Amino acid sequence: MSPPCIILAYIFLVAAAKAQQTPAFDKTDTPAVVWPDWMSSLPDGKSMADISLPGTHDTMAFYGGAIAQCQSWPLLKQYEAGIRFVDIRCRHYEDRLRIHHGVIYQRADYADVLRDTILFLQDHPQETILMRVKEEHNPFNNTRTFKETVTLYVEGAGRQWFLRTSQVPTLGEARGKIIILQNFNPPSDPLGILYPGNFRISDDYEVTDADKKWNVVESHITTAFRGDPQTTYITYISGVHWLLFTPAALAKKLNPQLFRFLEREVASRTRSGGMMVMDFPGAELVQRIIRSNWEFQ
Repeated sequence: MSPPCIILAYIFLVAAAKAQQTPAFDKTDTPAVVWPDWMSSLPDGKSMADISLPGTHDTMAFYGGAIAQCQSWPLLKQYEAGIRFVDIRCRHYEDRLRIHHGVIYQRADYADVLRDTILFLQDHPQETILMRVKEEHNPFNNTRTFKETVTLYVEGAGRQWFLRTSQVPTLGEARGKIIILQNFNPPSDPLGILYPGNFRISDDYEVTDADKKWNVVESHITTAFRGDPQTTYITYISGVHWLLFTPAALAKKLNPQLFRFLEREVASRTRSGGMMVMDFPGAELVQRIIRSNWEFQ
């Protein structure tokens, strides 16, 4: 290859890399900046309902091509970047919990998720992780219920790492713990907080119009910033359409809008904005959500 061609190829590669990692969108495997201990700056008495929490949708969805992939940072790097809400989808398969996105196996087990989460909490004991656990796809060849298998995983990881509560706790109660948001049946004797339960959730995931999706997102987060501090709001900025939008394509449109929205109207906020759940978030966007915890009256 001639020198001019080498230079052009280098310029192309640099431009492609920059397109993959921006302040609001990141499809690389390493966040540009990290903030692993940000919850240590918040008071113990603060309700978890009244904290702006960056989260990832389909947290472990790394495989399956453009229509299925939702994230690119490995789980530990998500935590280091500041992510504190994770969305874990488990298929009950031969009495194991295999991580799936729909029909697609994500080459991981729920034990891997718990191992990495506990490793993070061991190093950062002032933090907490809210973990939505959802039964995904069709069960296969099991001898026990999904809940029984989740319980065995929890016991295997160590019950001391979990805060078993049916109500949204204070941060002081939750530090160093995993809080399961139980998105599976039966709801009796729950392992954590029932999901959807009393959460106020915006999750329009089938998207045909990006502008309409954004309007719903903006309205829900605006309500959260001005709403009852005891109400827990969850806003999914994520979405997909089999023909119009891959998760990445939609995230490239919506994540920068979220970033700009959070820069505006700071003075009108009376509380934090709840959980904001994204595909392919940029590290600066994650930090922008975190900073909103100190930007209300």
